[in-house]
Amino acid sequence: MMKKLLFTVSDDPNMFNGLRFLCRFFENKDRFDLTLLCMASPDSAACSGKGKADADSNWRQARDEAMRLLQWNGFKPDLIRVKNAESVICRIEDIEDELGSETYDALVMGRRGLDRLRDFTQKSLSQKLFESHPDIPLMLCRQPDMNRRNVLLCVDGSQSSESMARFVASMLQGESHLVTLCNIIKDTEDERDKSLAIFRRCEEIMGLEGLGPNRVHHMIYPSDYAPRAILDNAHWGKYAVVAVGGISSRGKDMFYGSVTRYLFTELTDAVLWIHP
Repeated sequence: MMKKLLFTVSDDPNMFNGLRFLCRFFENKDRFDLTLLCMASPDSAACSGKGKADADSNWRQARDEAMRLLQWNGFKPDLIRVKNAESVICRIEDIEDELGSETYDALVMGRRGLDRLRDFTQKSLSQKLFESHPDIPLMLCRQPDMNRRNVLLCVDGSQSSESMARFVASMLQGESHLVTLCNIIKDTEDERDKSLAIFRRCEEIMGLEGLGPNRVHHMIYPSDYAPRAILDNAHWGKYAVVAVGGISSRGKDMFYGSVTRYLFTELTDAVLWIHP
């Protein structure tokens, strides 16, 4: 099944973290329909309104470099679009407008896009984007290690984590990456039984998306502080992706819940996938 992804792209090719991750992590390039949405950094000439000619030249060069990078790595040029390449986008609200105009499977942000998102989450309207588009997963690529593989999928029995399990399985169709289901618990027999039930449910969901049990591992990890436990396991296991539900079984929201906020600010080397 085709996957339609929206990328925020910087005017600086050195910041193409999201594109480089896509090129390296996925082998089956024919499955992707890509839209590149240009976003300048807040301190750039484009956003400040200074040096328009230089800014336009930077955008053209960045657009051309992005297209070369994707095509060189096997993506079909007729499935790549660049939007607003001639007019610079500096506002997070423009992402919301684009998400409203098309149906996307995920929003992918590199380092510059993450900087804008960080600013956005400090505002009173921080939930507006995600309340308007409650089903859009985020793929956040701050400083990915391109040599990593596999996915650490953190599950807690919530609807959000089950949605992420479905998303992970659908994204890995035709790929060779393995998935580790991780449940952070207090180490009691009752909690372990709950973990096994959660794993069975997630395997059932992923199986419907074509991800067989031979590609799924289980990890029950005792800890009183889930955010640090996830970060440590991502580091020790050298996972390429850490995938979490944005709303936990305790009802915490995407950015104000302790797990996702901690990972949003602290996770490096691995790409963070969040499902609302």
